[in-house]
Amino acid sequence: MIFIITLGEKNSMIVIVMGSGGHTKRGLEFAKHMDEKISYIIPFEARVTKQKIGQNYFSVISPRFKAKSNIFLTILRTLFTFLHSFCLLLIIRPNVVVTTGSGLSYPVLMMANLLHIKTVYIESPSRVYEPSTTGKLLMGKVDLWLAAWPELAKKYNVKYIGMLR
Repeated sequence: MIFIITLGEKNSMIVIVMGSGGHTKRGLEFAKHMDEKISYIIPFEARVTKQKIGQNYFSVISPRFKAKSNIFLTILRTLFTFLHSFCLLLIIRPNVVVTTGSGLSYPVLMMANLLHIKTVYIESPSRVYEPSTTGKLLMGKVDLWLAAWPELAKKYNVKYIGMLR
């Protein structure tokens, strides 16, 4: 089963927030099923993701904390990501922001909420019984939270959609 968002509006725009690796794969799988115009927000350092998308993307500095990172720099990076996300959403003016769950998702979706833009979170299919850290942070803060497994959907009272193909 595949979940498809239909906006039904002329000139509608979707922004998909992706990280790298599996986040990119799921985001591109989702995008294949969409008729609307799509832009992407991706981490600045995601070179392979940029190659796969080709165009229509905006790069932002990822707030990702690394074990050896300076905590002060991580906080600054995170604050910058919130501000940059806010500016990008004002420029792009999407109808919906969809994310496949990278760490970049939280700042972008919180800014989308602030701007009253609809938000959708798609949990990783590797999460059968418990949501990811990003999933936990976004539960109750997005308009639609989607799970690939019925066990997860039932336990957390979220929408079950099956695997994206």
